[in-house]
Amino acid sequence: MVLLNEISIQAGEVHIPGQFFYPDGDGPFAAAVLFHGSDGFKPNHGEISHNLAEEGFAVLAPTWFGDHPLRSHWDKVHTQDLQQMAAWLETQPNVDSDHLGCMGFSRGGGLALIFSSLIQGTRAVVNYFGLTSWKDGLEEFPHLPLRREDPLAFVQDIPCPILSFHGDQDTVVPVENTYLLDDACRRFDVKHDLVIYPDVNHSFVWSGDKYDKTAHLDSWSKTLKFLKLNLRVS
Repeated sequence: MVLLNEISIQAGEVHIPGQFFYPDGDGPFAAAVLFHGSDGFKPNHGEISHNLAEEGFAVLAPTWFGDHPLRSHWDKVHTQDLQQMAAWLETQPNVDSDHLGCMGFSRGGGLALIFSSLIQGTRAVVNYFGLTSWKDGLEEFPHLPLRREDPLAFVQDIPCPILSFHGDQDTVVPVENTYLLDDACRRFDVKHDLVIYPDVNHSFVWSGDKYDKTAHLDSWSKTLKFLKLNLRVS
């Protein structure tokens, strides 16, 4: 059985709304933070969070831009938001914050990477078709640790392995984003496993015209194995 709480996390003057999914029982449970993309929190994100909780994880899913006062756009997202999410998880009695992972989709994949660079206790990152080529759009992320001369320099601070999934026909976030990430991981000696699906577009895990069942099922199986291994969930 999975339980769900609507939560709000204070980050400076702002409240970050979110949903907290967790298994029924005392725990403590390994935790994962799940970041949605630019389309906002959708039922698909809730379904994935619920499925992770069924597998034994406590899942914090921030639902950006949905409360007041709030972060009205990506350019308002701040490092303190990410830090406060980790701090909030540490206060939950049913969470084992020493076994923390994160995952994200599209822009949320990029946020998951940044989260892990800030939160040194992170043990695993899952990056679904994530945005990493910020060089020409840094104005959208002025409060995140991105350098114009080397936007992926923060990768050197990621303390854990990364697993990335991308379709080679992605028309929204081109697959080159994951190759750029892989280059940075090699440069900074960060373990990175990437799975590139041929003839697959963006958002292949969601229902709709871009959905790809084979890539979806394969990536989900690999995601669970990766998280359970690195967060030590039996």
